[in-house]
Amino acid sequence: MNCRLDLLQFDIAAAAGWYSAIAGLLAGFALLAILLPLDHEAVQDEDRSIADSIVVFTCAFFALLVLSFNYAGLSGRPSDGAAAGAAAHEQFLFGAVFGLASLLLLFGLRAVIKSYGANAVVFAAARDSMQVVTALLGPILALSLQFSNALDLERVRLEQSADTTASCGPGGIPSGVWINLSISVISILAVLILAVFRRRLHQNVGAPALVAKGVLVVGVAVTVWTSFAVPLLPGSYIAGAVFEHVALLAFGVATVVVSAAAWSAR
Repeated sequence: MNCRLDLLQFDIAAAAGWYSAIAGLLAGFALLAILLPLDHEAVQDEDRSIADSIVVFTCAFFALLVLSFNYAGLSGRPSDGAAAGAAAHEQFLFGAVFGLASLLLLFGLRAVIKSYGANAVVFAAARDSMQVVTALLGPILALSLQFSNALDLERVRLEQSADTTASCGPGGIPSGVWINLSISVISILAVLILAVFRRRLHQNVGAPALVAKGVLVVGVAVTVWTSFAVPLLPGSYIAGAVFEHVALLAFGVATVVVSAAAWSAR
């Protein structure tokens, strides 16, 4: 069935190898950032920012390290035939963790810049720019890339569909894509609304640390799911539309929460 998704052929295994390398490289940066405060004597007002940055970078390090191993395993999985659904499913979940963990690095970087009181004036503009990237641009990019990952699941489901008479939906695009597009657009609008009303958000300097711990828990949960559940569950459930839409909605909510935490950690 031709639903305008045939042009989106994508080699998941080949891309996973590159993602594994990138996640490993970012994990190395996070580990290096954890060691930065060792040679920096903070004053009392800076203690909270430095402590938060260490928590954020530690969670980002472990999340990216585990993600690097996960992507490495995915690079060895066949991405066609009966295994295509599982490969697209894993790529979809790993992409969500990768996007959230990348935002953690921006969280931590801003906290580190804020902690150097002697150069606070010099880094003031950088802090403001980093907040905009972390709370606005980063979440929008993460949501856009995750929608792209969802397209692979849609394509695999269409290829494996036994119903050759099914309609492709409005504009020759499957209804599942329209649902995913609606979820992504609503999430992006929520991020933009937070940016407009950021001054009204309650200040919470501990928000980045709480978000970082949550992202690490999500990363571990995804690893457990793909290690135990994915190999044992039927392929029709793994590549099912319900799970795909619910997971994309959950990622959208998580990204909006990250955006709100970034704005509130002023």
